[in-house]
Amino acid sequence: MSGKTIWLTGLSGSGKSTLASALISVFGARGHPCAFLDGDVLRAGLNRDLGFSALDRSENIRRASEIAKLLSDLGNMVFAAFITPMEDLRRAVRSVFEPGDFVEIFLNCPLRVCEARDPKGLYVKARHGLIPEFTGISAPFQTPERPDFVIDTDQFNLKESIEQVVNFLEKRFPEFSVASVPKLHRDRNSRKIAVIGLDCAPPSIIFNQSSRLANIESLMRHGVWGPLKSTDPPITIPAWTTITTGRDPGELGLYGFRNRLTHDHYNVITVNSKHVPFPRVWDHLETYGKRSILVGIPQTFPAEPHSGVTIAGFPAIEDSPDLTHPHGLINQLSCLGNDPYLSDIRDFRTLPKDNLLQGLYSMVDLRFRVAHELLLKEPWDFFMMVEIAPDRLQHAFWGDYERQNPGNSVEARWKDVIPNFYKYLDDKIGGILALLDDETTVIIVSDHGAKKSTGGVCINEWLIRKGLLVLKEAPAQETSLTEDMIDWDKTYVWSEGGYYARIFMNLQGREPRGIIKRADYERFRDNLRDELVAMPELNGERSTNVVLKPEELYRSVNGVAPDLIVYFDSLNKRSVGNVGMKSLLVRGNVAGLDACNHDHEGIFIATRLSDLRKGAKMDVTVSSASCRDIAPTIFNEYGLKCPENILGSAIAIGAPPETSSISAEIPKIYGRDVNFDNEGKGFTAEEEEIVRRRLSDLGYI
Repeated sequence: MSGKTIWLTGLSGSGKSTLASALISVFGARGHPCAFLDGDVLRAGLNRDLGFSALDRSENIRRASEIAKLLSDLGNMVFAAFITPMEDLRRAVRSVFEPGDFVEIFLNCPLRVCEARDPKGLYVKARHGLIPEFTGISAPFQTPERPDFVIDTDQFNLKESIEQVVNFLEKRFPEFSVASVPKLHRDRNSRKIAVIGLDCAPPSIIFNQSSRLANIESLMRHGVWGPLKSTDPPITIPAWTTITTGRDPGELGLYGFRNRLTHDHYNVITVNSKHVPFPRVWDHLETYGKRSILVGIPQTFPAEPHSGVTIAGFPAIEDSPDLTHPHGLINQLSCLGNDPYLSDIRDFRTLPKDNLLQGLYSMVDLRFRVAHELLLKEPWDFFMMVEIAPDRLQHAFWGDYERQNPGNSVEARWKDVIPNFYKYLDDKIGGILALLDDETTVIIVSDHGAKKSTGGVCINEWLIRKGLLVLKEAPAQETSLTEDMIDWDKTYVWSEGGYYARIFMNLQGREPRGIIKRADYERFRDNLRDELVAMPELNGERSTNVVLKPEELYRSVNGVAPDLIVYFDSLNKRSVGNVGMKSLLVRGNVAGLDACNHDHEGIFIATRLSDLRKGAKMDVTVSSASCRDIAPTIFNEYGLKCPENILGSAIAIGAPPETSSISAEIPKIYGRDVNFDNEGKGFTAEEEEIVRRRLSDLGYI
């Protein structure tokens, strides 16, 4: 069957990308290979060299039409969403295709409506002169003279718009109608998957029978379970993003919550959903016609349009419309309880413990109530939620939990806080299980575990004392290290602190003011690694440091990776990036320090509810599962081939699912290039500072 190109034209905000994504879900569910070309994404990647002059606009559209033609010739239904403002550009696009292989659909939406929607904040910037030559404001949009179809997207909601366009396409291309779809593809797989993430949940608690987690233990008895190896580094981001993409941190170019985006400058920014360069598991599933409910998953802010609903996870700005997809969903969340919805607990290191514990319970209660409501009201095939409360709880109460003999009644009252909280979580999970039918596979997973921490190593202070990091002047008191404090002409090395240390070298020709010669780089790096491994005793304590090179960890190294990764005392001690420290080893007197650090072993449990409810006892343990295996496991459970280049292997949950779509190909997704710059990436300058302070309080920086 020959492919077709459906070219969607209209003003920014008219609904081109949203409608294209929805149409892919419709036709993908019928078994047709689909591809999506998005104007914004191509400009961020392939066409990043182009501006907005008349010549560059023409070249942008020319390249896009050629790509669409190539994909169409391969048999894809290509949905191309481009403003394409001028009639001569639209005629040029049409000329690339055979008359029967192309249609132009005009999304007719008045400027005032598009501007009122303004989903990306572009019209506001254009009105203030920040975006020159912006279509509809400072550059013209010519109404299409002879489009093949016109849809008034200000008059119809998304469902109505989809129905109208689908009817038109079925008449224009009868081979894509429902009647033409083979029965093999019309029998939609009825299996559903529900993933419940418990951030930082360790095997020592989850797999301990004395924890008395009835619902979780039942899932284990009737399914497969075992420890789950985290990523390097074992922290929330990138671990959850590896779980949801099947790509390691090096491929993702994500080495923590805050990353250097280029070597052109030294500063770091907080990453968000726009910095994920590969499709998430739900992106793949939705191209096949699945629908998703996503709640609290880290690095999903700003929430992106897709076939389903999203409530974004940490780090997120709760009062931003970008917290949810669709945007209007944010207005419904406050109706579910007296407390405002939180992606994460606020100020958990400074709150009185009673207040903190009450806040954690309230946050969990509301998140599970939201999930409960969405599961009841929204159609779905894939559900995933992540509860971040276990991580916050353990960082605050791990010392009390591990203390064998509490010294007084005040300390004793906190000893059972963690076990009791997990029982509460187990009850909440039981409430979710009650909503799921027998055709659902439940996966419970954590991104990493938890372990005892005995303090922190002041890495930048150590570098200063070795003469490798030079400040313009000595700080009068303990403070965070900032770019402007450093004398770059004399500095060889600096570090970002957090749960682990990221070591960056000031290399000539790579950094703006680098001083390490390229010919000396490997020798210098090896010597520094050896010194870190052999770090002498600090305050009478010897550390067993693990020092890693990124290129030896990852399949590929993208973005700006640290030159070295350091786990102090095998993660028994944290990295402290502050300067002005009196000692190289500290305990508890630095923001972020507590009795808990991250551990490489998280948890994995997977159970088909049909096995559980029939009483089929599985109780199979797995010993070598990793974060990379979760995405392949999900695809396998749906009977779908794993997309190319995804890491890991599917974990067998039971017999292969009986489904007519077994081994069906997932349609390819195009246009996920990421331009690592700050423009339009989700956080304003004010929001960036809010998130930075939160991350500092949490110990991530």
